[in-house]
Amino acid sequence: MSAIRVLLVDDHQVVREGLRRMLGLEDDIHVVGEATSMEEALKLAELHSPDVVLMDIKMPGVDGVEATRRLKEKQPACNIIMLTLYEEYIAEAIKAGAAGYLLKDIKREELSQAIRVAYQGQSPLNASLARKLVTEFNDRARDRAEQERGLSERQLDMLRLVAAGATNKKIAGQLFLSETTVKREMHSLFAKLEVSSRSMAVSEAYRKKLM
Repeated sequence: MSAIRVLLVDDHQVVREGLRRMLGLEDDIHVVGEATSMEEALKLAELHSPDVVLMDIKMPGVDGVEATRRLKEKQPACNIIMLTLYEEYIAEAIKAGAAGYLLKDIKREELSQAIRVAYQGQSPLNASLARKLVTEFNDRARDRAEQERGLSERQLDMLRLVAAGATNKKIAGQLFLSETTVKREMHSLFAKLEVSSRSMAVSEAYRKKLM
């Protein structure tokens, strides 16, 4: 069986050297190159056709998420694992085409196994990050569903108060909200009704028989 070809993409030399040493202990994994930027990664990927790429998020110029997107366009068969210090980019990375998302405090055995998993076409994810991803996707799905349903109950209450001539301050007091929340909800309400003023919002709501 031939070794899994791995490309390291990280702008920190110490990180790359550490990864190379770690992976060098595995008989079935071979580091074929090291890149410090997206441009280098694209060139080396074309030259070596790696099976797996370990990609950092924070790099000068183009970040790891965009680099992943462009690399997948050039090398669709390449399996990219984001290896980073940051948890918050997981959804963006997966959407860009990353096969997995791991934090840099991972142990050598876990990283080696993640590379094997990605090579087999599966998705290595840290357990806590996997839960975070599911939660984020569920939240987005709930937001989309609410938008499809139309105005929320809070927004309908606000609209009724607007129709009665209430100011944002009075709406905030009536609904026990901050004025900042009222302004944010009003902005969302206007967007949903595709209007640009309070009077137009009330008129459109009556037209659509929302109240």
